[in-house]
Amino acid sequence: MKKLIICIDALGKDLVSKEETPFLYQFSKKNYFAELKTYFAFTGIENSFFSGKSPEESGVWFEFIKSKKSPFKNILLRLFSFNPKIRNYLGAFAQLLKGRTYLAGVYNIPNSQLKYFSPVLKNGLWKEDFFRNKKFVFYKWPLFVRGCGEKTKIKIVPKYENDLGRFFRLINEKNSEVYYTQLMYLDKTMHKFGKSSSEAKIALKEMDIVLNKGVKKFLEENPKGEVFLWSDHGFADNFNFINIEELLPEKKEFIYFIAGTTAHFWFNSKSSKKEVFKKLKKNKRIKILTKNLAKKYQIPWDKRYGELIVFIEKGDYFFPNFYQKSEKEKYLGMHGYPDDSEMNGILISNKKIPKKLKMSEVLEYLR
Repeated sequence: MKKLIICIDALGKDLVSKEETPFLYQFSKKNYFAELKTYFAFTGIENSFFSGKSPEESGVWFEFIKSKKSPFKNILLRLFSFNPKIRNYLGAFAQLLKGRTYLAGVYNIPNSQLKYFSPVLKNGLWKEDFFRNKKFVFYKWPLFVRGCGEKTKIKIVPKYENDLGRFFRLINEKNSEVYYTQLMYLDKTMHKFGKSSSEAKIALKEMDIVLNKGVKKFLEENPKGEVFLWSDHGFADNFNFINIEELLPEKKEFIYFIAGTTAHFWFNSKSSKKEVFKKLKKNKRIKILTKNLAKKYQIPWDKRYGELIVFIEKGDYFFPNFYQKSEKEKYLGMHGYPDDSEMNGILISNKKIPKKLKMSEVLEYLR
């Protein structure tokens, strides 16, 4: 049985409608629609989908961990820090040299901090048990992977392809059992312009056209094929921006990573930790992650992710951060907030599924 699995990045459960996404709407009415309860996670969401484990169970949560074996301890990354594009390519190359097949960007992580971090995942998700003993094609730019059993062939696609291009590159592989890719345009648009923007509505319609063309072609060629259209999270608009750098001590006696909705700290001394904790606690919009909250949100309580971790809730956003630092990069829409139903995604399939699922429960229905 052939399976087409498409991740529609950022398609929240509230965005499927007759007006904006007519194909998805009709496909869900003819088949099955589930609300996917997402996790307060980033890299951990997609991992949960294919592994069947929560971030707490797998240990995979945030994209980066503190590590003494960072693949980014490379002088070329520092030499070319003036050019973000070259720096990112060099970062990917440095990871490949270390035998890694999960490629994280280096974004705007300062050189002073970059050498302390490693991507939490070493291997691409096609290494998960779900893909074993199956012929598959797996496409997450820039890697296009063909696999059969333990054998894999990895091709680098140098030019970034749009959603339609990557969809058709995927399904034009005729001899596979499993087809997987991720559509990114909607996520990029909502980050840049916000969920409520006219640009987001246009992106929704364009995404729906891509799915209409791709799914119809797949089912014409594979009438008994199974289709799984899913999203890893929903989206929310940002209204308030917090510059966490302005709240921190001038003397940085700690290593830190500032993301959009979380900030992570590792300290040189107890006094440094106490000082940062005291300063951040004064801001009532900043929440401290505790062991009990980590358990509630099903994420790892692990010092690799921080000795002190803080987060914010929907509507707030840390800016600038290690992903965006200039006003031109400033996001107007965001995800990655804990325990909020607006963050939930969807699963639409022609295979029978329940009306509500956790991300980690989907694997049972993919098999």
